[in-house]
Amino acid sequence: MTYTLWVTFFLILFILLQYTSADLVSIVCAQTRNNTLCSQTLYNSSEYSNNTDAKGLAYIMIGAALDRAAHNLVYLKGLISNQTSTKPNNSNQCLQVCYKDYSLVVKAIIPNANQSLSAGTTFVAAVAILYSADKILDCQDEDCVKMSSILNDKCNEYADFAQLVADVLRVTPKKINY
Repeated sequence: MTYTLWVTFFLILFILLQYTSADLVSIVCAQTRNNTLCSQTLYNSSEYSNNTDAKGLAYIMIGAALDRAAHNLVYLKGLISNQTSTKPNNSNQCLQVCYKDYSLVVKAIIPNANQSLSAGTTFVAAVAILYSADKILDCQDEDCVKMSSILNDKCNEYADFAQLVADVLRVTPKKINY
C-alpha cells in the first residue's frame, strides 16, 4: 500500500513538472511580440529541456540570435566573393561594411549579451541584442539592397528576431506565476 502511494506521488510530481516547463514557454512567449516564433524557436532548440527556467529560455533565444547572425555572415561572405569576381571592389563597399558589422555582432556583441545575462544584468543583455539589430542597418544601404534584396530581407528578419529576444530578456527577471 505504501509503495503505491509513493509511486502515485512521484508520478503526479513528474506530470506537474512536465506541465510547468511547457507552461513556462507559453507564459514567456505570450509576453513577446511574436508568440509563435518564440515558441517554435524554444521548442525546436536542441538545448531545450523540460527543466529549463526563464533564464535558460533567454540563453536559448540569445543562442538562436547568434545562429541567425552567423548564418547571415556566411551569406554575406558568399555575396562578397561573387561580387568581387564580377565587379570592381569599390562597388561592393557596402557589403564589406555589412560584413564587418555582422562580424562584430557575432564575435563581440552577442557574446557580450550572453555574459551580461550570466552576470544577472538582463537589461544590459537586452540592450546588447537591440544594438546588434541596430548595427546591421548599414546592410540596408541603397547600394546593398540593389546588389541583394535577399540580404535586405535577412537583415530585416534578424532585426525582428532581435526584438523578440529582447522581449524574452525583458520577461526573464520577472517572477513568473503559474
